[in-house]
Amino acid sequence: MKLTDDQVHAFDKEGYLVFPELFSRQEIDLVTAEVPALLAGTDPGLYRESDDAAVRLLFDCHRHNEVFQRLSRHPRLIGPARQLLREGVYIHQSRLNPKMDFSGASWPWHQDYGVWARDDRMPAPRALMVAVFLDESNAANSPLLIVPGSQSFGMVESVSRAEGSPETYSVMAIDRSTLVELVASGGIVPLVGFPGTVAFLHCNIVHGSGNNITPWRRAIFYLNYNAVSNACINSSRPAYLSNRDFSLVEPLSDGCLAELVAEGKIDDQLVRSRA
Repeated sequence: MKLTDDQVHAFDKEGYLVFPELFSRQEIDLVTAEVPALLAGTDPGLYRESDDAAVRLLFDCHRHNEVFQRLSRHPRLIGPARQLLREGVYIHQSRLNPKMDFSGASWPWHQDYGVWARDDRMPAPRALMVAVFLDESNAANSPLLIVPGSQSFGMVESVSRAEGSPETYSVMAIDRSTLVELVASGGIVPLVGFPGTVAFLHCNIVHGSGNNITPWRRAIFYLNYNAVSNACINSSRPAYLSNRDFSLVEPLSDGCLAELVAEGKIDDQLVRSRA
């Protein structure tokens, strides 16, 4: 997969690109079939909602699960990431936000780079947040909201730690007056699409989401790629939040997910029954 010059220019201007159903339903079914077992685990990177019931976040899936590992090295993600950052990339962080039905809580308006710069000492905003839709994201089930072009304003300084944010991972919420100013310039766009849709987002783009009060889960797997030359200088956070392995990520074959079935590592009938 190779981006056109117009697509690269659009990303540089607006801070995002969306590709509807970049992955087929069959490919995404292989991924979503792994989700229940992952959410039932006890990994240190698993965080629950404030009521301690539903899972809010699960970090580092790509290290502990082969399906997610292959997805993280898929050429349809790595190729565009290299083009948009103008060099090779490594995985700074991965996280699964299941946004569970009836219980997926809101995320305040924030920038991902704000935390990476302050807590992990990432030198410059030369990183991406790549969102892979595992479920349908629609107008009702709390889609990810973004402010187009907001990355061009740089890192917002008027922020505060979001209420209830754990010490290990934090979200630095942007103040209302700054958000009003940014939205007046760029507006707000909801990212919606069917499973398999992928959005490439600049690490400084302002984004957030509301509570999911619907009976529909809205799971997104986020891969945060950083330019190899932009490796973090130091981090006090756990490695599942700030990866210390800055090795260049090499893409696998385009059929790397389907090959799991051919290799006998996944039972295709079991996947269909879980999907």
